[in-house]
Amino acid sequence: MDLLAARLLSVKSAVAPSAGPDGAVLYLSDATGQYQIWRFDGRRHDVYIPWDGRVGGYVVSPKGAVAFSADVGGDERWRIYVAEGDEVRDVAVEGFNNLGAWSPDGSRLAYTSTVERPEDFSLYVFDGGGARKVADLQGINAAVDWCDEGILVEHHESSRDGDIYLASGGEVKNLTKHSGEEVNASPRCLGGSKIAYLTDRWSEYRGIAVMDLKTGEAKPLVQLDREIELFDIWGNYLAYVANEDGYSGLYVMHLPTGLTHKVSVPPGVVTSLSWRFGKLVFSLSGPRVGHEVFVYAGEVRALTDSPKYGVDMSRNAVPEAARFKASDGLEVPLLLYRPQTAPPHKAVFLLHGGPESQARPYFEPLTQLLVRLGYMVVAPNFRGSTGYGKTYVRLDDGERRLNAVRDVAEAVGWLAGQGLVAGRPCVLGGSYGGYLTLMSLALYPDLWACGVEMAGIVNLATFLERTAPWRRRHREAEYGRLEDRELLAKLSPITYADRIAAPLLVIHGVNDIRVPVSEADQLVARLRELGRRVEYLRLEGEGHVFSSAARPKIYGEVAKFVKAYLG
Repeated sequence: MDLLAARLLSVKSAVAPSAGPDGAVLYLSDATGQYQIWRFDGRRHDVYIPWDGRVGGYVVSPKGAVAFSADVGGDERWRIYVAEGDEVRDVAVEGFNNLGAWSPDGSRLAYTSTVERPEDFSLYVFDGGGARKVADLQGINAAVDWCDEGILVEHHESSRDGDIYLASGGEVKNLTKHSGEEVNASPRCLGGSKIAYLTDRWSEYRGIAVMDLKTGEAKPLVQLDREIELFDIWGNYLAYVANEDGYSGLYVMHLPTGLTHKVSVPPGVVTSLSWRFGKLVFSLSGPRVGHEVFVYAGEVRALTDSPKYGVDMSRNAVPEAARFKASDGLEVPLLLYRPQTAPPHKAVFLLHGGPESQARPYFEPLTQLLVRLGYMVVAPNFRGSTGYGKTYVRLDDGERRLNAVRDVAEAVGWLAGQGLVAGRPCVLGGSYGGYLTLMSLALYPDLWACGVEMAGIVNLATFLERTAPWRRRHREAEYGRLEDRELLAKLSPITYADRIAAPLLVIHGVNDIRVPVSEADQLVARLRELGRRVEYLRLEGEGHVFSSAARPKIYGEVAKFVKAYLG
């Protein structure tokens, strides 16, 4: 198992491509052990900017300069820099910063930062000589595009509610003012005083709308019976990505005529899309693809082939989509990764994070390792998951969050009834999936053989008190107000820690700013006090998202733990 685990867990990725004005394609790759900017000029791939830290994102200016963000030790304290030629200049290295957008002439960079107030991302502009604040904003904001009319800012009130601002001449205008919850995101300049953006104003699903900045009038451009997740525009053409039962469909539309065709892409999930300087590039993750960069010019062609460490990707399991009916009549989707042996199988339940996210057919090395070890991996999209409309997302609000825990438990019974699963399974998850893992172990203790919890929330009250300041209001919209201690206690795993009976592996990075390591500390202390079987990997130099270099060891330990208790 050790060599197999090392191979699968070492597979590298290439993500987030964007063309530059010279025709080359830049992208992020973790081939060196952590994400760095790479460049492909049509002949060779090379590291573009050697950097002592993880690069989280970058934007290329019309003049060819590259602004990028990087952190240290997974702390997600993104510092912003600009590289031009052999010179790298500091832009924003204090506070927390969101990389933004270049001005149309490439002379200025917009970004947002908490440098003045830890809970608010205000808008700044860097012009080469220094940075100045141009708009005092509250909450979580990101500069997304820069039109002739001003800077387009995406504001996040919560993961289900947001607006688009236009900042110009020292004034900020809310372009999408609304009541209730409504997603408005990813604005793009169209020229002619028009913008396009994602919104769920008119539907259960996010579509693409167009707004006239002069009149404020907005109307749908593309609205489907499924979610549109990404889009970009170049000239008279629009490319967009639709979520089709978890898989991605890529479409190209001719805007003047509306003529649209579907582009054939490998089965998987498009994770980023960029149409810049006339070149449409995207990254895609799929079970038999890995995570690679592609270009579309009449046909799709792979630009990268990241190291696979001897893994035969064609042997990887492709998930089967299924649905079962919960006890209240709701249909709950799930993905089934089947091993090559005949059923019934020993099973591992993999619970996604978010909670506003979705189990999808990505290339996930740990999933593939577990399947090759003979386990069925079950990835449920319990209520509260995205991809099935905004009504489904809201079904776990408040006290109804316990219904999502019940979905997981009832999926076990359904699969056993289908003759697919035998014996008690193991449950594992990270972040919100870690929270749901603990709640599953506590509220249904007789159901599970073991559990693995990674960077999960243990106590909703202490989590809200200690998470990064700008995240508190955002997370309160999901979990409940800090003042409502009774509800938070009812929904917190620590309240039911004495009911956890299965052996548990807890993994948490010390540098985690989203879910502080104190969450894991208190859980482990309580379980040890109760005499429970608990192992703890407390990871120095790691944050909420484990580094590429550390993942083989971490996930190797997960596989060993699962094998020890499932056999």
